[in-house]
Amino acid sequence: MLPRHFSYQDKILLLQHGCTDLLHLAQRRGALLHKLLSGTSIFEQDIQKPHGRLHHADWLKLLQNCQQQLNSPELPFLLGTTLLHNRYISVSQCLLYAADLKQALRQLLYFRHQLFPSIYVQLYRRQQGIVLEFNTGLTHGQQHSTAMTVLFSLLLSLIKLQLGSSDGISAQLKHQPPALALPYQLHWGCAVSFNQPCDSLLIEYQLWHQAFSAANPAKFAAARRTCRQLNRILPRQRGLLEHICQLQRRALPALLSLEQAAQQLGLSASMLKRQLNLHKTNFAQLLDSVRRDAARQLLQQGCYSNRQLACKLGYSDEHNFRRAFKRWTGLIPSSFKDLQNSH
Repeated sequence: MLPRHFSYQDKILLLQHGCTDLLHLAQRRGALLHKLLSGTSIFEQDIQKPHGRLHHADWLKLLQNCQQQLNSPELPFLLGTTLLHNRYISVSQCLLYAADLKQALRQLLYFRHQLFPSIYVQLYRRQQGIVLEFNTGLTHGQQHSTAMTVLFSLLLSLIKLQLGSSDGISAQLKHQPPALALPYQLHWGCAVSFNQPCDSLLIEYQLWHQAFSAANPAKFAAARRTCRQLNRILPRQRGLLEHICQLQRRALPALLSLEQAAQQLGLSASMLKRQLNLHKTNFAQLLDSVRRDAARQLLQQGCYSNRQLACKLGYSDEHNFRRAFKRWTGLIPSSFKDLQNSH
């Protein structure tokens, strides 16, 4: 059976899983509903439907409309916290009643398609702790920083609520430093750095098994059952970019051809090219990004030489690998490793 992936025009989000919360927050700050819905396929009567769904393109348009109408830097922070406490979102209930951070994140990663379908996570170890690196299965365009801020706000709100603080956590964001960085400190309460190679959270080891203050096994089990039932309405699918990157990571050190990837996706090569154009990328750039991210993650684990990394990533020799790495980061591998270990 061929894997399924979704595009911008697939209805993969429930209106009650973020859309209505965003609209209510924006309206309370003076935004007009008909202007918020402008340019989307959502009608006012759709909003109250229990299982009403929207296209991912509509979600990105809503975020854009809110920014244009309100210019409120705090809105994505508030939305993340609101999603966490929404008692109608079963994924959020799983997080709130989990035993510890490890169990909570396991549920979020497994059921992420019900709340953040276009974002996927790679998890790996570093000397200081465990890194959650967030990538996008669909291009978010100008809404990338907003979407990531919402997700990070939900996670950090959860940690502060359950553990009392966000000490022992640091956040790295790809976007440029904002004019006002104060909201990040106020809402997250942890070290934040901008203009980084990836969007990630570094969490110290001891936080993973620290008991949550509101842990409730019975309520957790009930919320997880609801999540499983909801999978019948929202099947687990991946975004196209995530699918291709996953295929290539599995194939390393070999590199897939466009035709090989298209065949595994059940598409023609020309159709795959057209779909990638919608994401403002191409197949060669995606493969390059897979090697870049794998190199960076392996380097930060600190147990591979340049020769070993070149072999793992499909380079003919370590010279070609070092040259590629400097093109990606502006640094040679040893300098990049030293810089990351100093954070």
